[in-house]
Amino acid sequence: MLKLGITTGDPAGIGPEVCLRALSEPSLRGAGSYTLFGDSTILCSQARTLGLSFDFEIQSLADFRRGESLPERGVVHIGVEDGPIVPGRGTKASGAASARNILECAAACKDGRLDAIVTAPISKKYLQAAGYGFPGHTEMLAELAGVPKVAMAFLTERLKVVLVTIHLPLRSAIDSVTSESVFEKLEMTLHEFPRLGLPCRKVAVAGLNPHAGEDGLLGSEEKERIEPAIARARALHPGIEIYGPLPADTLFYRAMQGEFDVVLALLHDQGLGPIKLMGFGQAVNVTLGLPFVRTSVDHGTAYDIAGKGIARPDGMITAIRWALRLAGPH
Repeated sequence: MLKLGITTGDPAGIGPEVCLRALSEPSLRGAGSYTLFGDSTILCSQARTLGLSFDFEIQSLADFRRGESLPERGVVHIGVEDGPIVPGRGTKASGAASARNILECAAACKDGRLDAIVTAPISKKYLQAAGYGFPGHTEMLAELAGVPKVAMAFLTERLKVVLVTIHLPLRSAIDSVTSESVFEKLEMTLHEFPRLGLPCRKVAVAGLNPHAGEDGLLGSEEKERIEPAIARARALHPGIEIYGPLPADTLFYRAMQGEFDVVLALLHDQGLGPIKLMGFGQAVNVTLGLPFVRTSVDHGTAYDIAGKGIARPDGMITAIRWALRLAGPH
């Protein structure tokens, strides 16, 4: 049975609630073993509030680190330090708690005790306030795993997108779209998708400018930066069809109709706008390039509804199902 580690995210957000609700989904029982990382007191209290059975075996962090056997449904207790947690109010303490959960779960994935990590949402603001200087999960996990390069992908059944740039201001992101960065993400896509059992025979690369530059009339980036990267990738992968740069305003529709297996988007919102429009809660965030599978929900901490018992678990259920699929045999 595949062993999944699930970090419960920022304890002041909806992470604990969506984790508990997701693991009450009957179809997930027996599909794998699930280990939650978080404060067991908060999780138990939330389960009572939600009217859910708390049928998890609690394990101390010391026992977990010693390699004690994992139950089919368990919680590795990592207590919140430095202050109380109030639902809806992110703090330095909630940021630190979310970071400790990630640290322990990622370490267990790296040494093979767990097959995959599924992450609930964290606050970048409070993660950094707690002294962890990362723009987000992706960069943090890359450093913890000791890998120099990763890529962020978002997957649904009908549309799959990989990003060239992620957590950068738009002005900086445009400058970061270079021939080398486009080629690097193309190479990672062409290597990682087959390794994860994902189709990758037809790859489309988005243009940066309107109409993909209109043959130079609306910008030179396509000719100077994107086309050379595509040419390099084509030369190295003659069996793969790589299209582009293509106008982004029609590209994602074409991909959804099955014309392409995956789209390489150049900017964060260029890729995530279509993904989230077509099915918020149906998409999963996957980090390519890690030595283990990592999936995540496609939403944030939702402090505005935390503690109200109304958070939907769809995104977490999707993330768990994709983790089981990607970590399993292909």
